[in-house]
Amino acid sequence: MTRHCAPSPHVLLVEDDDLVRKATARLLDAEGYPVTTASSLTEAITCLGERSCDVGLLITDYHLGNSNTGTEIVRIARERLGDDFKAVIVTGDTSSEIRDLQCDQRLRLISKPIDADELLALIATLTNA
Repeated sequence: MTRHCAPSPHVLLVEDDDLVRKATARLLDAEGYPVTTASSLTEAITCLGERSCDVGLLITDYHLGNSNTGTEIVRIARERLGDDFKAVIVTGDTSSEIRDLQCDQRLRLISKPIDADELLALIATLTNA
């Protein structure tokens, strides 16, 4: 993994699995990204309200608890922060809904299990575009 020198965007990480959320947050922190974590749609909405001016990138699991999805969080973030807000969705899902998301140029998909180098490359691509 390569450390980047440019200022890092503040990342909102939404993941309902405790271990995955903590491990991903540690990775991002080690790479110099300020991170705020949330474990649910409700927590993510709260974070967006409290830190909306700080958040520069969303990384979210697709399937969250209570039948919520990461696309709901992306939609809410874009309503609050602008249509050009960028996000990464982490998923093991291969449904047509997921495939359709690939048309969104402000959104990247990454498959589970997460490869750290691949995730960091996606972040760099989105934040340098």
